[in-house]
Amino acid sequence: MVLVVSWCMTLRTLWQMIQLHECVPGKRFDRYIDLGRHAFGQRLGPWIVLPQQLIVQVGCDIVYMVTGGKCLKQFMDMACTNCTQVRQSYWILIFGGIHFFLSQLPNFNSVAGVSLATAVMSLR
Repeated sequence: MVLVVSWCMTLRTLWQMIQLHECVPGKRFDRYIDLGRHAFGQRLGPWIVLPQQLIVQVGCDIVYMVTGGKCLKQFMDMACTNCTQVRQSYWILIFGGIHFFLSQLPNFNSVAGVSLATAVMSLR
C-alpha cells in the first residue's frame, strides 16, 4: 500500500513539474533552482530548493556507495572462498576510491567497459 501511495505521489509531482516547466510563455525552467526562484522569489527560492537537492544527491550517493561496496564484497566472497574476510566498510571505501579514480577520466567513452562490468555484476 505504501508503494502505491508513493508511486501516486511521484506521478503527481512529475505531472506538476511538467506543467511548471514552461508556465511563463517564452521562458523555460530547466533547472530546479530557476523554478524555485520563480515560485518563491529571488531570495527565498535557493534557500528552499538547494537544501532539498543536496539531501537527495547525498542520499543517492550514500546508497550507491553502500550498494557498490556490498556487491564488491559479495563478488570477492564468491570468487575467493578461503581468503581472509574484509569488513564491508572497507569494501565501501575501496568502491569509493575506484570511483574517485574513474571520475578523473576525461570522458565517458573511457569508462564504457567499466560500466558494462558493473552492470553485469549488479545483476547477481
